[in-house]
This record gives sequence, C-alpha cells and structure tokens, in this order.
Amino acid sequence: MQIQKLKILMIGPSESGKSLLANFISEAVNFEDSEPRPTQGVRIVEFELPNLSINDKQCKVDIELWDCSGDHKFESCWPALRVGVNGVIFVCSSNSTNGPRELELLYNYFVSQPKLSTKQCVVFCNCTNGQEDDGVLNLSPTFSRVSQVAINMNTRRDRVKLDFINFVSSILQSISQSEI
Repeated sequence: MQIQKLKILMIGPSESGKSLLANFISEAVNFEDSEPRPTQGVRIVEFELPNLSINDKQCKVDIELWDCSGDHKFESCWPALRVGVNGVIFVCSSNSTNGPRELELLYNYFVSQPKLSTKQCVVFCNCTNGQEDDGVLNLSPTFSRVSQVAINMNTRRDRVKLDFINFVSSILQSISQSEI
C-alpha cells in the first residue's frame, strides 16, 4: 500500500470554527466537549486516512492539518506556514460580514503566490443557528473555480468527513497529474 503525506492548511477569519472543524475531522478530541478558544499562531494536528482509493490504487494518507489562527497579529508567521503546503481549506462563517474580503486576502497569499491549483483548495462555509446550508456563500469571482461546501456541524456532521475525504482525493489527484 502506497503512503502519501500531505500538509493542509486550515485558514480563515477569527471565530469561523476552524479549530472545531479540525478537531472533528481528525477525531483529536470529543469536539462537543471542547470550549472554543482562539488559536495562538498555529496548531498542528496529525492523523491518517488509512484506506483511500486514488486512481484505482489503495493508499494510506498521513495528514498534517495546520489549524491556523485568524488573528492578523500572527501574520508574520505566514511565510513559514506556506512552506511545503499541499492544500488549503478556507473556513468561513455564514454570518461573517468581513469573511469574503478576508478569504480573498488569504487566497492571494496561500494559493496564488505558491501557485497551487484550484483543486488543491476548498471553502467550507460553517452554517450555524439553524441556517439553510446552501446558497450562503457570496464570494468574489476569485473563488469561482474553487469547490465551495456548506457545512453544518450541528445537523450534518456525517457529510463533513466525506467532504474532507473528497478534498484529500482531489489534492492527491492534482499532485499526481502535475508529476506526469
């Protein structure tokens, strides 16, 4: 079985639910018991996806999920975060007013400058407070070719992991195509 290693950044505005999402995807802690706290700089969560099928081949994927603070006081760390990145998960909250502008800034730095493919990024829009989980993303044309997924951690948790696995598959396919 082939083993792949991926570095994935999880970035977005402060209080958009990045750490909650990282905890849930990685099964690092019981996310229902975790109290929201602002991430200081970055928190790296390591876990594996043991049986992923990519191009009809079974592989194990070791994930380094970098849960990055949305606080701009840590902006001086951005160059180090960007080194060796394979994918970017943008997380925004559906009720954020500055989310789209903030995501545009992050996209330019973490996707455009290192020349990642749009298949190596995804937007997870965290829908809360009983909002419908579709049609909530109002992003700039920059994101027109980036997969945008509305998630609801309260009612549709089962889909979140599947959406993450699909994203990891997209990264691996993009990387294998660029190696040809």
